[in-house]
Order: sequence, then C-alpha cells, then structure tokens
Amino acid sequence: MALVVALTGAGAFFGPARANSPGSGTATLSAPVAGRAVSPSLGHTWTPAVHARPQASPTQPSTPDPADVVETYFSAVNERDYISAWALGGKQHIAGNTFDAFVQTFNTTNKYDVTINAVNGNKVEVELDQLLTDETHRHFTGTYTVEDGVIVAADIHPK
Repeated sequence: MALVVALTGAGAFFGPARANSPGSGTATLSAPVAGRAVSPSLGHTWTPAVHARPQASPTQPSTPDPADVVETYFSAVNERDYISAWALGGKQHIAGNTFDAFVQTFNTTNKYDVTINAVNGNKVEVELDQLLTDETHRHFTGTYTVEDGVIVAADIHPK
C-alpha cells in the first residue's frame, strides 16, 4: 500500500500537517519536537535535513576591494552591461542625469583598458585607454573613490 503525504504551507514547518482523515489509509504527522517528528500511526521517525550556512572567514573583507570595484565597473561597461555599471557608480559620475544619458556617453566607445597604478585607502589611481569606434585612442589618468563597493567620486582628466 503506497502512502503519500504532501506537506504544504507553514504547517510543514510550524505545526501539524494532516493528510486526509484517520482511517483513510493516510497518516497524521505531528509537529517537530527537538528536531524530530514522529508519525504516530506509522511509528517512523524522521530527521529533517540540516544545511549549514557557510560562515565568513575572519580574513574575508566585509566590503569589496576598491580596485576590484573599478575593474568590475569597466568590465561591465566593456560588456555593455550598463545596468551593472550604473549600479557600481555610473549614477554617481553624472549626478542629475538619467540612465539613458549615462548609456549614451558610451556611444563612441569600443572599450576601455584600465591600469590600476595604486590604491590608497579607498582611492584608486588609474590610467585609462579609451578605444573609440573610429579606432582612435584617448588617454586619461586620475582617481576613483570607492565606498561600500560603489564608485562615489571620480577625478579623471585627459593625459
């Protein structure tokens, strides 16, 4: 005789779940007690699966490395993932402008090559090589300021 008991909703976790009525060949499950539940009519005990959550290692930084944020920002721009670039700091660069205006600033850009020269606290010194759609290059230098995993300021000028 096959027995199928379906547990749904909050009852599966917080209280008794009943499948059909007694005498119908189905079981009544009791609420978990001390991590176990017993099916009175079947006499079986089950233990719920326990999945440990990974703990952050004590050496793991709580915020991303500023250089990684800058590199990720330009990687997103180069991949035309403007939503990610906007979230990583694009909206701070052009305060007051829209997302569409941000995207349009890349209309004549094929890609950026970024060189990280130094990281001093939350300031990242960079050199940028912008390859334009007409195959010419523009070079820039300056710093990006990163706070809590987001570029919050830029001081970039032509080289």
